[in-house]
Amino acid sequence: MDHINLTESNAPYNTIQPNNTVAVRKHSGPGIASFIISLLAIIGYIAAIGIIATGVNDIVLLSGEMSGEELVQQSGVIVGFLIFVVAGVLNMVSLILGIVGLVLKNRRKVFVILGLVLSCISILLMIILFVIGSMIS
Repeated sequence: MDHINLTESNAPYNTIQPNNTVAVRKHSGPGIASFIISLLAIIGYIAAIGIIATGVNDIVLLSGEMSGEELVQQSGVIVGFLIFVVAGVLNMVSLILGIVGLVLKNRRKVFVILGLVLSCISILLMIILFVIGSMIS
């Protein structure tokens, strides 16, 4: 049997096509991480507020009044506070990753912007919550 050598010169169907590929930009890895971590931080804030509110409500229902010592001894309040601190740290990590993702070139910025917006909004809401709490007490 004869071997047919199909090269560019003698192949009738092997045409060289122009390079029409469009550079597809990938999503930014730090941007996706920023978005996911900011969502986890928001979920952590909500869980912490719920746990702390339940602990405070138990103290108020049982004794009728709330002292600082009883509040500190309530395990739900301590766990809620720890979750709140972890959510704050996650929020700062999300903010840093969002800034890093914003600097990267040739990457899509959708998740970067979403992560930055969510982290900034949750930071502002927590600052407002602290200000309102300090005004009440």
